[in-house]
Amino acid sequence: MTTLSRPAGLVSRLFPALSEASMRRYLGGQAASVLGSWTQNVTLNLLVYHLSGSASILALLNFLLYGPQLIVTPIAGSRIRSENARRVTLCVLTASLLLTCSLITLSFLGVLSVQLILAHALVIGISSAVEIPARQVLLLTSLRDPGLTSNAVAMNTMVYNVGRMVGPTVAGIVYPTLGPRASFSIYVLALCLMAACVRSIRLTETARPARPESGLRDAVGYVMADAFSARYLPILACLGLFAGSYQTLVPLLADKAYHDAAHFTGVFFGCAGAGSMAAAILLSSALGPRATQRFIAWAPWAAVLSLAVLAATTEVLASAPAFVTLGFSLTFAATSTNATIQRQCPEHVRGGLVGMYTMAYTGTMPFGYLLVGTASEALGVRHTFGAMAMVLAAGVIAIIGLQLIRRRRGDAH
Repeated sequence: MTTLSRPAGLVSRLFPALSEASMRRYLGGQAASVLGSWTQNVTLNLLVYHLSGSASILALLNFLLYGPQLIVTPIAGSRIRSENARRVTLCVLTASLLLTCSLITLSFLGVLSVQLILAHALVIGISSAVEIPARQVLLLTSLRDPGLTSNAVAMNTMVYNVGRMVGPTVAGIVYPTLGPRASFSIYVLALCLMAACVRSIRLTETARPARPESGLRDAVGYVMADAFSARYLPILACLGLFAGSYQTLVPLLADKAYHDAAHFTGVFFGCAGAGSMAAAILLSSALGPRATQRFIAWAPWAAVLSLAVLAATTEVLASAPAFVTLGFSLTFAATSTNATIQRQCPEHVRGGLVGMYTMAYTGTMPFGYLLVGTASEALGVRHTFGAMAMVLAAGVIAIIGLQLIRRRRGDAH
């Protein structure tokens, strides 16, 4: 595979991880893979909603797509090492390719029902839950300069959010015009590109010492002893449950309030993706560590404000900026927490910590999908956004209050 060209001097200074060829290859494949994944997942949401018209079924779909991350990811993460990360990643890419080809075949035959989509979603969710820690370890194993760890994590998030911004927009255009098979085919091409990039990466062999065997228990012990992790991982769990779960409500909001599910689903996901990408670019730059130190505590409250705005208005000019702010705050909180933990943690607990981070954030989202899907049928979309804002605020206050109480008791002893 042709080596991606070395970035210009200014770009290299702003985003130093791009100075490494292996990192450019990884991030190039990651961009294509995430774009294709979001295109497929949003297409599945639109397809299931059009076939069933049910918010509960839509919530169940997203639970199956992301729910396995709560259990599978921390277990898999504790078993993934630098020496097997590439092999695991390639195995999961192959499984994803087979699943997508199955969706294309069933759609072509005209037998792709809601039940079959949900069955595929479960297998997709399990394979993705294994792939997340494998990709994270592969990312850091391919990095030759350990001093670039924080920048590499932030760059990975930036690339993820480029795909997150573009993928739903692509789905919103391709699905109503060319049908679901075209969206699935985009993911097939993306998976092939990612596999080629992963195969071309030269992993470091001597840069990192061999680490002792460790399990999930070691990662849990580290989190309990580290003040930063003990505060922000629970806050991420609240964000995943009561803010990140907004994704289930987007097609409903687009349909009920704006009467065009396909178009406004793409628009609102695109706005959230733009906010996410802005946060990732900020954190990837030289200003990233300073921004994390100053603003990470405010990110949950920006999410609360965004949810409150979405509850209070049905105007596009107000809703679109609210989605931008919501995407920014979620990505800022998640990426800052992940980069800080990855920079500070010992090597032997990294896989387990990636699993715990994923469990705390994306792993809790599926339960949020079920909660908000059920709540939206009882309360309506706008009132559900309001309830999410109130519960999130209460959760963050409780976490901070409990940590302060424990600190004071520790000081007293």
